[in-house]
Amino acid sequence: MAETDPQLLACVDTPAPGELPARRAVISGWCFHAGGRRVMALHASNPRERRRARLGGPRQDLCAHFPHPSAASAGFTVALRLPAGESVTTLEALLDDGSRHTIAELRLRAPAHGVVAERIRLARFWCLAWAGNPAGWDLLDQGERDFQLARADVRGWLNIGRHVQHEPRPPETETFPAPRLDPGLLPRLDLVTPSFNQAGFLAATVRSVLSQDGPRLRLHVQDGASTDGSVALLQGLVAEFPDNGRRSLTWDSRPDAGQGAAINAGFARLTDAAPADLMGYLNSDDLLLPGALHFVAEYFARHPKIDVLYGHRLILDEAGRQTGRWLSPRRSCDDLRMVDLIPQECLFWRRRIWERVGGIDESFRFALDWDLLQRFQAAGAVFARVPRFLGAFRMHPAQKTQAWMESDGTPEMERLRTRAFGSPVSEAEFRRGMSLGQFDSALVYALWKRGWRV
Repeated sequence: MAETDPQLLACVDTPAPGELPARRAVISGWCFHAGGRRVMALHASNPRERRRARLGGPRQDLCAHFPHPSAASAGFTVALRLPAGESVTTLEALLDDGSRHTIAELRLRAPAHGVVAERIRLARFWCLAWAGNPAGWDLLDQGERDFQLARADVRGWLNIGRHVQHEPRPPETETFPAPRLDPGLLPRLDLVTPSFNQAGFLAATVRSVLSQDGPRLRLHVQDGASTDGSVALLQGLVAEFPDNGRRSLTWDSRPDAGQGAAINAGFARLTDAAPADLMGYLNSDDLLLPGALHFVAEYFARHPKIDVLYGHRLILDEAGRQTGRWLSPRRSCDDLRMVDLIPQECLFWRRRIWERVGGIDESFRFALDWDLLQRFQAAGAVFARVPRFLGAFRMHPAQKTQAWMESDGTPEMERLRTRAFGSPVSEAEFRRGMSLGQFDSALVYALWKRGWRV
């Protein structure tokens, strides 16, 4: 039986009580216990169904009003179907002492007409969605899309945009198909790592590349005159990985004009001596997974028409522990004109397409990989997405992705969308494209959890 606890603070932000446009609702708000007890679960129920909410959503807006550590992650979301007509939806919180508490009762009214047509439309949507056909997404309005995303989130399928999906743990390994080609028959790879004051991560990045067996490869680290000991670290890594005819490590350290300039300089250095057919760059805080390079080189060898290849990524914390996964949506549901959901550290391409587009545009500081992909696509590149984890992306406080988002990231992304579509993109258009990619990624994740790779 539900109790009342004055220290259990909660608020429902949406929806407001009253009439809703559909028989599906996304209920969101916040809930935490000011006395220090943990909210273990939160359920929403009505005469039609009972659903568990996703807890732990970020709510930094509460910190100014409630100076309590639980307030910052007090958000909740639950997706619930409603019976036709008026009904009461009850939200109930379960605390760590086993007690249950009603935090809200919402009187909502859902449409009572069109039940058969709605079921037919949703059946069509799910058939198309599981098949990776983006036409299914167009059968829903934005509220219904939000509902499907919220339901996928509560089920634990949503992974793009969820960097912390589980407690930190050792990184997983990928199981690649058994090699079919001798390493001597594989195309060579040239990889560049741009770096600046990343001595804490650089050694792990280099070792994740040069410790792999497989194709012949050259790795060049282009350092931007770091002052944190990176140069001494690189000297030691050259001694650790001497040139053995199949792999080599070179480096240079000098001031540069940014990441794009460092990448171009690194590839120019490698081009001076018999350029390789395959290329890629790996940031100095990211990793390649064991076996990835042989798999990538063999895939290109067996598919000569492919120009660009990418896969899935793991998400790591600062200490190198896995906190989540990023499964790339299928190509049909990933519109590069609207958003870039391709993991950069899992991206490889042929030199012919690089030379066709002229390399990195150094005017970009944040979205340079997205710009490169858009220009690859405009130049007629043939893309391939493989359902394998190829690399790992590290989240940490000093990361450029987080630090530059507001100053450089948002303006550059808007610039790329405007270039791709010929005019600025509306918020509704962006939400549609982003949510489609996220939802397809969630379906890919659901299938992957059941042992199916699509």
